[in-house]
Amino acid sequence: MSETQDILLRIFLKKIKPGRPLIGIDYGSVRIGVAVSDAAQAVAAPFKTIARISELDDIVGSRNAGGFVIGLPLQTDGAEGETARAARLFGDRIAEKFGLPVYWADERHSSVQTDEALKASHMRADKRRKVLDPHVAARLLQRVLDLKNTPTSSGRPAR
Repeated sequence: MSETQDILLRIFLKKIKPGRPLIGIDYGSVRIGVAVSDAAQAVAAPFKTIARISELDDIVGSRNAGGFVIGLPLQTDGAEGETARAARLFGDRIAEKFGLPVYWADERHSSVQTDEALKASHMRADKRRKVLDPHVAARLLQRVLDLKNTPTSSGRPAR
């Protein structure tokens, strides 16, 4: 993790509401994968695939969410292309709509890694396609939760 990413993560962790689940999002122009953490913000689980931002209303409200982790689809060289710009626009809309903090998680290779993990569990290709996006969202969210809950050299969580 770069120094800038570390600073942005620390800022995000100070803004999130403790004791409230975080929502992970794998944004796509057709499908949006959603994952949800537990209230202790320790474990992420795939939740569902949605098609519109309005479908987040029930999820955020019923879960009493404390923040969002959104995948940022960077190009291999780390640059932001058209897809990353679309994800940022989406993220900006939900941050404004719900008034919750957003952390942008680098999602390079996440879809491939997640698909390989699902394949290794002997899941058929048609089933993998249906569940891939929420599983990618869960992978991104879990990475952030792990960083949040990993003790620093002082013995305290990174928060």
